[in-house]
Amino acid sequence: MRAWLRRLEAAHLNGLSVALGVTFTHALVGAGFGETAGLAAVGGAVCASLMDLPNPPQRVLSRVLPAAAAAGLVTLLVGLADGSLALTLALIAVVGFLSLMTLAWGLRAGPLSFSPVVALVFAMAWDRTAGSTSPGMHALWVGLGGAVYALWARLSAVLLRRRYRELALVAALRATVQRMRSRAARIALAVGPDEARIRASIADDVVLAEALQAARDQVFAARPSRHSRRQTDLLLALIELRDLLLASRLDTEGLGQDFPGRQWRSALADALRQLADVLAALADTLSDGRPLQPVSAAVWREQLAARLADVQAPPGDDRAHLVSALEIRVGHMMDDVCAMVGRQARTDDPDSPWTPEKLAHFVSPEGWPLAALKAHLTLQSSVMRHALRSALALTLAYALGAALPWAAHPFWLMLSVAVVLRGNLEQTLSRRNERIVGTIQGCLLVLLLAQVNSVPLLSLCFVAAVGIAHAYVNRRYRVAATAATLMALLQPLMLAPGSDPAVGERLADTLIGAALAWLFSFVLPSWERAALPRLAGQLRAALARHADHMLRWVPSAEEQLAQRLSRQQAYAALAALAGAAQRTRVEPEHVRLPDAEIEAALSHGYRLMALLGAVQHQVRRRSERLDAGQAEQALPQARADCMALLQREAVAGALPAEPPDAEAGRWPEHRGQRDLTPWLLRRLRLCRIEARELVAALDRLQPAGDPP
Repeated sequence: MRAWLRRLEAAHLNGLSVALGVTFTHALVGAGFGETAGLAAVGGAVCASLMDLPNPPQRVLSRVLPAAAAAGLVTLLVGLADGSLALTLALIAVVGFLSLMTLAWGLRAGPLSFSPVVALVFAMAWDRTAGSTSPGMHALWVGLGGAVYALWARLSAVLLRRRYRELALVAALRATVQRMRSRAARIALAVGPDEARIRASIADDVVLAEALQAARDQVFAARPSRHSRRQTDLLLALIELRDLLLASRLDTEGLGQDFPGRQWRSALADALRQLADVLAALADTLSDGRPLQPVSAAVWREQLAARLADVQAPPGDDRAHLVSALEIRVGHMMDDVCAMVGRQARTDDPDSPWTPEKLAHFVSPEGWPLAALKAHLTLQSSVMRHALRSALALTLAYALGAALPWAAHPFWLMLSVAVVLRGNLEQTLSRRNERIVGTIQGCLLVLLLAQVNSVPLLSLCFVAAVGIAHAYVNRRYRVAATAATLMALLQPLMLAPGSDPAVGERLADTLIGAALAWLFSFVLPSWERAALPRLAGQLRAALARHADHMLRWVPSAEEQLAQRLSRQQAYAALAALAGAAQRTRVEPEHVRLPDAEIEAALSHGYRLMALLGAVQHQVRRRSERLDAGQAEQALPQARADCMALLQREAVAGALPAEPPDAEAGRWPEHRGQRDLTPWLLRRLRLCRIEARELVAALDRLQPAGDPP
């Protein structure tokens, strides 16, 4: 059993906990107050469980209790409006609008925005599933169920906190492995831009950024202990490794397309794949305790040096200096990966400079400040537009459902609209298709289960569906939609075994609801083009701060902390732009962001990040081989130039013209050279070039008439 549990991912564990929590709530409230109260409490528990995601224990109640309170309030209002179609439609409009406005607090409020809508559905279906009771008592049982579940969620988070941290690290490691392998493939080919590879690379960067932030939220929030300090060290090393991996993209194009160039690239790519395999093994060790084989950076370095030396290059080929520099970069990655493996074998508990107060800066914000709503009280806000769009769509869906010949379940049609209609067209189209397929699959399963007259077995299937729907709602929505269909259609069968499940109505309501959601995605649309000025401004500001912190000579401990913070913010800004690049591809052509331009902007942004990281790594790791006088003079000038360009305090023509790139001429000497200052100066020059190109690329993306 223990081995089976260790194979479960965080979402699976969370779904299992939710299923057990809903069952516990039903049993506890039902035993104390009767079966009617127990069934009502299930609705409150399910609504509250939407906010029960893998989180540190201290964050659970502040997230789950608001959903429980909202469920109780909505249930009361539905009961008071019962019998009046006009009041019900007005309530749907208000609840739909207010619930979607909670997205002003960001993605973490996504489940909270959906909880009141689920409460609407449960409350409207109450008389058909659990018998009637007064609106006040019904709301009380729902609220009690939500409160009981919140306590369960807190207890579950305490019991699973260590495992959640391990699995968050595993996810970050596997995302790094995927990024490293895709980077190796690019190095091995290096045949110029390819649209499919560029898009895959952007997607990998987004996944890696999300995985690392999820790991920060879990690991950095842990109470200090030997185990948590080891996890913190591992995560910090993984974050540093991402910078080195990003820097590995620099200069590889200069190896060329001839036979020696292909051989050099193949050796470097194989070295990255070897490191990826070790990180994958480390992830398996953390996940299920598989033994980890010892590794040696010295052996890896020797093997790489031998392969590179075996390449037969023309005499006097100055690419040898570039190969030497690339070998050193990969060598640093080898050192770091070996150190990460070595940390897992250590049993001591060395002191760490990373206190909980310092780590708290890197954790996602918590709480529900009302000030966050202020910026979205305008029709220019995508949150406001989505809230209005959803309120109109939900109201029309219920009214249409009430007018249809099968008006027994108008809330099903409303629910289909709620789960399909997303804030952007890409997610709406994906949800539409997955919802339809999942509903068909769920209906087929229900037809099979309808032949079963065992209430306990049907109840077990219902509980399993609750957990599966929760586990897969953000991973594979088709599975979640299948489970949701089971939840909806099994309730009547549990009350009346052998009755005819409303499969036809469910299918019809799903198809109509999905069509309505798709049509309403064009009402008050929020195209990615409209958000581009904000995203571009955030990216330029984040990169300017990062350049300010990174282009420094021998940074102090406080400056190194500032570097990590600005790096996290810059990666987040790049990930936001990359997300827009992914979503815009399904938008109408006349509003779609041009692929080539947005991919160019992302490429220059990531190259600038890579160069800034490479400069700082050289300053920290190779300072003894740099001319301190030249470095201390060149770094402030490069910092000022980059910041001026990114903050628009200077235009490209106001700064001195850069000489041609080194790739067009000879490479600075590296092999056998003690002084590496020319490489530092070259990178500083390239930082200016990339800052110029990034700003120019973002300007080309600006919609006509929009301010820069």
